[in-house]
Amino acid sequence: MQARGLVERIEPGLDARRRGNKQKEWYVMTQLQIAYLLRPGTQERWRRLYQELAGSRLNKLEACWRQAGISQVQVRLVQLLHGELMLITLHMQEPQQALQELATSKRPFDHWLREQLQALLGWNLQEALADPQGDLIFIWSAERSEGEVSSRSEGEVSSVCDTSSS
Repeated sequence: MQARGLVERIEPGLDARRRGNKQKEWYVMTQLQIAYLLRPGTQERWRRLYQELAGSRLNKLEACWRQAGISQVQVRLVQLLHGELMLITLHMQEPQQALQELATSKRPFDHWLREQLQALLGWNLQEALADPQGDLIFIWSAERSEGEVSSRSEGEVSSVCDTSSS
């Protein structure tokens, strides 16, 4: 049994930065949430990795995330009835660009981090980013007219019902 992660892009919010002259610069911030069902027996290894990152490798980790455009990271472990779930929240302006930078960086620390993640995840970050959208099977938006639903199954788009008048 191989565990898979789920990546969800959350609605953008606003964040502010202050310059030396106290003028505020506003920009859109995106929150990327990753939910990953841990492989059996890996929880302690994940904890040790994050302890190492928060300790002796913190400066290199911060440089890596800054280079990728990531401004904040939170990692939580949630105990489930039959396993553990890791919830990772990343704050950034450009999620696809940030993930691509993490996956392709040639810097030694970034390469080391990718190797650690691959060993714990059981899959290669670079391969996962080859098709970041995956197979979209359902989408809904409040902006759509009432009654309109779009879904795609097995690579085909099913018909969309539009109850609004043309």
